[in-house]
Parts: sequence; structure tokens; C-alpha cells
Amino acid sequence: MSQQLEEFYSHLNEAVMTTNDFAEGIKFRKREKVDQFAYCGLNQMYKRYLSFDLDIPGSAYRFDDLNLPTPTIITINPTNAHCHYLYHLKTPVAYHHNSRTGPQDYFEAIQNEMESRLRADTAYNHTITKNPLNDRWRVQTFPTSYDLADFLEYIDLPKRGTVRKLPDNLLIKGRNDELFHTLRLWAYIAVHNFADCDRWDMAVFAEAMEINILFDKPLPMSEIKSTAKSVSRGVWRYRHQLGNHTPKVLKFTDETATQRMSMGADYTNAVRVKKSLATLQRVKDELQKSGHVKVTISQLVEHTRMNIKTVRKYFSQLS
Repeated sequence: MSQQLEEFYSHLNEAVMTTNDFAEGIKFRKREKVDQFAYCGLNQMYKRYLSFDLDIPGSAYRFDDLNLPTPTIITINPTNAHCHYLYHLKTPVAYHHNSRTGPQDYFEAIQNEMESRLRADTAYNHTITKNPLNDRWRVQTFPTSYDLADFLEYIDLPKRGTVRKLPDNLLIKGRNDELFHTLRLWAYIAVHNFADCDRWDMAVFAEAMEINILFDKPLPMSEIKSTAKSVSRGVWRYRHQLGNHTPKVLKFTDETATQRMSMGADYTNAVRVKKSLATLQRVKDELQKSGHVKVTISQLVEHTRMNIKTVRKYFSQLS
């Protein structure tokens, strides 16, 4: 099995929607049996693939004819040469109840525009795909994997709104300047809602993504990451000089420097433990709701991106 097919298998839920004939209905079955079925459901909680249905004979290489990026997996019907395209994403887009809508909007905008450019079936709901693990289909794989921003080298997104108005005294020389100033002005206020640096970094990056999709020509992922990192670290470093919007996290009186360091370390550790437990419990609950009867340590590692030692440490404390 190729690496691309292994990654496809790994992204599937433990309980997968499957069928060999839509007239017979769709059933959830164990992932281990998925290769027995011609059609299977894509992971809808963490979307790892842009998917397209090209309901046209001989469409396997349409991407090349239209100067569009190469799919990761092409699943071809040998009878009529209709096919499905799957584009693997380096970072999945989360669709659980705590997800940010900005990355979702970005994902959907790119999928819609790619669908239009490919002249793919607009009635396709991107939920179930021709299963590349089943031998009914002829399958081609390519060593490709993408950031969403990579697609902007091939397509232009329609303008979805306007970026927030900036003060008139700011000199804006381009999209990088506009992203930086819009993001930092948001960050000066938003930082007071965070006590954890890692969560703050993720929030700044998500906000940068939301700002970027409003540009007529969004910036590439490298520029977004660089600007978000600059703003998050700079604002976090000076957050206590930006006003007293929330009480200070720690208060010390006559402790020695060593005692203050120890208390600070204890507090940081307590926050980290609470955060880890909350994240693990939330993901476990979501996996169970999506059909996973027994959630395993490996599943939690995959969906939370935590170190396996951390997951093992707290696994027994989950309800």
C-alpha cells in the first residue's frame, strides 16, 4: 500500500460510513473492514481532504489540462472513466463545536472555487467518496500534500467581505502591512482573555487566517505564519503593559525570588494539567458522539496532537 493510501486509511474514523450500493443504504462499519466496500465516508470532524466528483468520462487528468494542482489520490471508475479527486491537506480543518469558523470558511471557499474550475459535480456533498482502498476502482496516487494557501497559486477567491478599518494615521503599503496592523490592534485587547501562551499562539494564528481570507488576493501561508508569530510573541511579552482588562493571574507579597519562581512553576503546571485534561475529555466526548464506542490512546494522540506520554498519563482520569 502506498503512503498516500496509508494516510487516507489513518484519517478515517474508527466507525466509517460504507456501502457497495447506495440503493441498499449506508451503514457504519469498523475501519478495519473498509476495504470491502466501494464507497466510504470521509472524516467530517477533522477534514483532511478536499474532495471532488468529476462525473465526466476521461477526467482523470483534467487537473493537468486546466493547470490546477495535482491530486493526491485519483479514484477512477474503469467502466465509464468517471473519477473522484482527493487533495491531502497537511493540516486538517476542524469542524467540531469549538472550532473557529475562519479556517472553515477558508476551506470551503477554496473547495468551491476548485470545484468550479474543475467543472466538478456541484451536487456532490463531499461526505462519501469512491473508496481508493477497494479493488472496484482503478487508483492513482501522487506524493502531494498541501496547505490551503498553496491553492491560491492556481485559483483566485471571490472577495468575501472587507477587512476591519484601520486608523487613518497608519501608512499601509500592502497586504502584509494591513494584516500586521489589523492583527496587532485586535491582539492588544484579545490577549487579556488568555492565561496560556500556547492557546494564545493558536488564537492569533486563527485570527490571522480569518483576516487573510478577506483580502482580494490572500497572502501565502508562510506570510500568515510569520506575521502571526511576530504579533503573538510581541503582544504576549508586553501584555501586562496593555491595560488592566482582567485581573493579574498571579499575586506575590514578600516571597523570595526562589519562592516566586516555584509558585509560578506550580501555577503554570496546574494550568497545563487542567488544559490537557479538558482537551482530552472534549476530544474523547466528540469521538464517542461520532461513533467511536471505545476511544483509544492512539486516537487521542492523533486528534489532539499531544505527546503519547502525556495522553497515557491522563488517560485514566477521563470519564
